[in-house]
Amino acid sequence: MKIITDLHALKSNPRKRVVLAIGNFDGFHRGHRKLIRYVTAQAGKRSALSAVLTFRNHPQRVLRPEQKRKLIYSIGQKLFHLAGAKVDLCFIPSFTPSFSRMSPEVFVKKILVEKLRVLEVCMGYDARFGYRRCGDADVMKRLAAENGFLFKQMRPVMAGRKPVSSSMVRQLLSRGELEKIRQCFGRPFSLLGRVVRGKGHGTHLGCPTANLEVHADIQIPPGVYIASARFLPGARLTADKFFKLPGKMSEWHAGVANFGKRPTYPASETPRPVLEMHLFDFKGNVYGETMEIALHKFIRAEERFSSEEALKTRIFRDIEKARSWHQTH
Repeated sequence: MKIITDLHALKSNPRKRVVLAIGNFDGFHRGHRKLIRYVTAQAGKRSALSAVLTFRNHPQRVLRPEQKRKLIYSIGQKLFHLAGAKVDLCFIPSFTPSFSRMSPEVFVKKILVEKLRVLEVCMGYDARFGYRRCGDADVMKRLAAENGFLFKQMRPVMAGRKPVSSSMVRQLLSRGELEKIRQCFGRPFSLLGRVVRGKGHGTHLGCPTANLEVHADIQIPPGVYIASARFLPGARLTADKFFKLPGKMSEWHAGVANFGKRPTYPASETPRPVLEMHLFDFKGNVYGETMEIALHKFIRAEERFSSEEALKTRIFRDIEKARSWHQTH
């Protein structure tokens, strides 16, 4: 998947026209996947390129900074899922104040038509664009007719009686409702990151952990989770000129994960929450590897124990509970 970060530096060229999906794609839930499937299918039928226009930062961080909107996924994980969905091009500029002041008409004419050379544009059921988010599906439909490209608005994907959305996922994440999140994603919620060296507490306690370097916006409640993990050899979770998927991903390994600040130890050791994973019956050096951790079920909230021995006892109870779950799932 080719990555383009600067739309203004993009020159008109004789490349193929594009079938374009517009959206934040934060979380890459079932609604996003449905939209991308449509785009890749239409591009194949029309001998065009499948493309996505998204942003490095969430637009609400510029439009409403006081809300401090958090991201579900890092940029790298977003790109990982888009590349996995066989998207050809990803336009991923930063959302800036000047970009936010662009009218729907200017955005369509100057960006979509002149820069991106769209053949068809596809948006989600609730997508908005342009100055003060005044562009909706009706506006895009009119502008598509005026500028000679096709437009498709996707119908919502439902979870129960509610449409799946990134806002719904954020709410569920904040409550640790992983089973409901799985209904939104069609897969377990997971996080990607690089394995870094920790303090060695897990090894000292008899349950070594892989400590994951994850993005700062992670929203799950602190605590212990039943989890699985796999390695992504050679993966680079960065927005370079190209994003290439790992050649071969490892099998999933059962285990248990902890997210938090490890309150039994001095606060200075863990200034921000960390995600650490204990893999059952696994041996090997994984430092520097890229790992994906899938969270299946919340076991308990994070606790501060009176001693390392008390912590160790509770950890091994958590491990037994997780082993039991994995044996039946």
